[in-house]
Amino acid sequence: MPKPMILRALRSKAFQLALQTTIISGLGAVIISAVIYYAAETTIKGQLDSAVKSEQAEIMSDSSGTEADIEASIHDELNDSSGLFYALLGPSGKLLVGNVDVSGALIKKLNVYKTLTVRNGLNLPAHVSAIRGMAIKLDNGDVLYIAEKANELMALNEFYSYSFLILVGGILVIGMAGGFFAARSALRRVEMITSASQEIMAGNLARRIDEDGSRDEFDRLIISLNMMLDRIQVLMQNVQQVSNDISHDLRSPLARLRDSLEDSKLMTPDPATGACFDQAIEQVDSVLGIFSAMLRLAEIETQSMRTHFLSVDMAPLVEDMGETFKVVAAADHKIIHTQVEAPLCVTGDRELLEQMLVNVIENAILYSPLGKDIVIRAWLNTAGGVAIEIADRGPGIPVSEHKRVLQRFVRLDASRHNPGTGLGLALVAAIADLHGAAISFADNHPGLRVLFQFPTTNTAVWDTTCKA
Repeated sequence: MPKPMILRALRSKAFQLALQTTIISGLGAVIISAVIYYAAETTIKGQLDSAVKSEQAEIMSDSSGTEADIEASIHDELNDSSGLFYALLGPSGKLLVGNVDVSGALIKKLNVYKTLTVRNGLNLPAHVSAIRGMAIKLDNGDVLYIAEKANELMALNEFYSYSFLILVGGILVIGMAGGFFAARSALRRVEMITSASQEIMAGNLARRIDEDGSRDEFDRLIISLNMMLDRIQVLMQNVQQVSNDISHDLRSPLARLRDSLEDSKLMTPDPATGACFDQAIEQVDSVLGIFSAMLRLAEIETQSMRTHFLSVDMAPLVEDMGETFKVVAAADHKIIHTQVEAPLCVTGDRELLEQMLVNVIENAILYSPLGKDIVIRAWLNTAGGVAIEIADRGPGIPVSEHKRVLQRFVRLDASRHNPGTGLGLALVAAIADLHGAAISFADNHPGLRVLFQFPTTNTAVWDTTCKA
């Protein structure tokens, strides 16, 4: 599995939920194991302590409490091989009699049951791993220590330690593995939905998300999304159809009106009346231009034109734009400078890309003062994507209006006295979006810098198919 896929699975909500469930299950297992261990340990300790207490009582009852009688009783028990451990220590802590040498430091706490092992410095038989006993102080100052073999207690500790590691480790491993595979399965469904959504956003409005027939929550979500997409597609088609119908239906009578105005002008000998006809024709042409732009914009926004994309070299295209508009700019006493790196290949429609640049360059020429420079640059940015910038020395656009000017029929107050339809930048934005390019505006101090940045995913490798 690719590393990015693994990282996405580990960061997914499904894996996080599985991990939380695993941790809770692990904590539950720890608590239950601790309760079981405590119950088993308490039972074993109770049995050992009871045996030690009974033996102490028996020795004390068989003797008169003198040191000699107690030593004799201990010797009798040792001879009987009872399996218990005895030690009688003098007031100084010296071992007087017994089969286990316990120092005074180990049994300094009297009347307390304690488990001792070889780690405590005891010299125990090979078959004994631990003893558990208690020391009591006699009237003459001696200390009597009696202990029972505690192998079962040590075995319980070892068993619990290994079982705990296996249990908790197993829960964590199985839980995390299960969570990972569950997350991977869920992630595949999410990736499928994401991929289909990207195709739809790219312009394929007929694309739908595939179901897998499991009828799970993902399938129910997909069914709802597909129903929503069906509704959106119908609404989009209705809006586009209305826009297209209005544009088409109005273009025909407007075209006939223009022809009538042309004919009337030819039949009018009066120059003043002819000038009025010219103004009327100019206004009709403006309206026809608006409808043409609206139809073009509607066609671009469907993004169906992506299917006809080819590799296009932007370097000669930008250079051609610069050379073409140098003449236009020179007529207005303005200068265009072109700085282009080569090659700059993108995947797109050459005519649309040309239209995008034409609209921005025409605006730069229109709004730049006389004698000012206009700079057109094209290069590969640090990320490897194609970047194109048109910079002028005009009035610029306020930052608060940067997004609004890309909408339809938006004209700023400063530009209302200039000719235009308010669709130029909207068309530019639609073409840029079609090609996945980002548009940004910046202050040129004074003036405006318009920057197009194509993503690296839309930067084609130079080959014989990359056309100027």
